[in-house]
Amino acid sequence: MTQAPAGWDDAAVRSPGGHVLQSAAWAGIREAQGWRAEFLEFGEPLPVALVLWRSLPAGRSIAYVPRGPIIGDASQLEAAVAKLASIARERNAIFLKVDPEIGADVAAGPLRAAGFRRAPDIQPVIATLELDLRPDEDALFAALEKDTRWSVRQAEKRGVTIREASGEDDLRALYDLYAETGQRAGFITRTWDYYRRMWGALVTGGHAKVRLAEKDGTPVAGALTWRCGEREVYQSAATNDAGRTAYAAYALLWRCIIEARKGGARRFDFGGIPVDVTRKDDPMYGPYHFKKGFGGVPRQFVGAHDSVPNELAYRVYAVAEPAYTTALRVLGRIRR
Repeated sequence: MTQAPAGWDDAAVRSPGGHVLQSAAWAGIREAQGWRAEFLEFGEPLPVALVLWRSLPAGRSIAYVPRGPIIGDASQLEAAVAKLASIARERNAIFLKVDPEIGADVAAGPLRAAGFRRAPDIQPVIATLELDLRPDEDALFAALEKDTRWSVRQAEKRGVTIREASGEDDLRALYDLYAETGQRAGFITRTWDYYRRMWGALVTGGHAKVRLAEKDGTPVAGALTWRCGEREVYQSAATNDAGRTAYAAYALLWRCIIEARKGGARRFDFGGIPVDVTRKDDPMYGPYHFKKGFGGVPRQFVGAHDSVPNELAYRVYAVAEPAYTTALRVLGRIRR
């Protein structure tokens, strides 16, 4: 595993604009899956960028800077992405992709100036809700929508208790809830081994927390949050039918919010919502309807952008990669 420079996570994850996907732990997770991690420091202590490289045939490669680069202020972005574009050209990469969690009003100009173009997204979250955690707990609770306050209280009345998870058995409980939720909601989940390694590495690294809501001693809802700089991010959540009946998800999310505030977070990020919140046919509309009851202000990110040193290779890859991925999925189904 590639060794991160000393103090890397302090800059890449714990600085105000930091992100878990720029952490040394995430680099290790991705290297175990065939990527090569490169830790780039453009300033002291910022900007920084964890670049993940994937080798392809004929000496080619692609690169991805997940949720980066990480900057200290907006004035640093143009130089950082220009340097990344230069590296992509020097390495003869097919493309180098960035997708910082920065608004288009700040990031679009610097990305365009460095030659980046809007490109397919890897991360599914382009828009979110963010809640200011500076008010006290009573004020935050009073600001909940009426139905949400009622639901949080109902969970307690129906015997729901919440605890911070620890150990592999609790991770497995979250996974079982997550897989059940995925089957019910129609989204794809990966294997237990994948989540065991990923969640376990991030929890051990101090970047994530898992909480379980229980009824009669049995887990009925679970949530995993990430600490990204000043934000606590509601990353993954799940509930079963017993949890839905007991309003467990409401009490669990409320606990995540107040624990984030106690832990020093300045903002709570609710995770993905529709870019257009009026679109009820959007798959994220149901989760958005649940999340908005807790408050928060919509925020939209600039989205993924590619630096493209070689236009022909980029076009060939755009055609070949989906066909290759489809073939692998078909082969996997045949083998199973």
